[in-house]
Amino acid sequence: MNPVYETILSRRSIRRFKQTPLDIEIIKRLVNVGRVAPSAANFQPLEFFVVSKKEICAQVFKTLGWAGYFKPKWMPAEQERPTAYIVILVKEDFKSYYKWDVGLAAENIMLAAEEENIGSCMLLSVKRDDLCKILKVPSHLFIDSVIALGYKAETSLIEEMTDSVEYWRDAKDILHVPKRRIEDIIHINAF
Repeated sequence: MNPVYETILSRRSIRRFKQTPLDIEIIKRLVNVGRVAPSAANFQPLEFFVVSKKEICAQVFKTLGWAGYFKPKWMPAEQERPTAYIVILVKEDFKSYYKWDVGLAAENIMLAAEEENIGSCMLLSVKRDDLCKILKVPSHLFIDSVIALGYKAETSLIEEMTDSVEYWRDAKDILHVPKRRIEDIIHINAF
């Protein structure tokens, strides 16, 4: 099989991480593949803030919401938290098409992380004002999203979607993520 295809199929959102720090050179490579992602009209409105220091990671963690489908409310335990974050920033004057740029850059980052056996989870539930203060983000930038990173401490599997999109953990603590079948979503030359 094609290694890119296999990487895409194996990547799942990971929410539990080993506490082994990530090498800053690996994180820089992840930002680099985000940097070269396609950009609408090639405006390149994105910037990336890397957090890898344990003390700052702990502060960032407090600004994030995790796994909305888990009831009761759930978040990684202290010994399962991300060991790094990439905060995706956008220049204030590029509000038109930036979301496509963010999606493309984030997917590049998360696929490259998967190739390194690094787990990732893109988070949109962010207390942005609090995080801006912690990171001292300049006023001409705003926070779009945060990618949590760390070596994987959980297994996540794709399940055929039947009646719900909600992910769940089984008795062995394996995360199951429902996905629609290709037969249900593809239309070739006609409906």
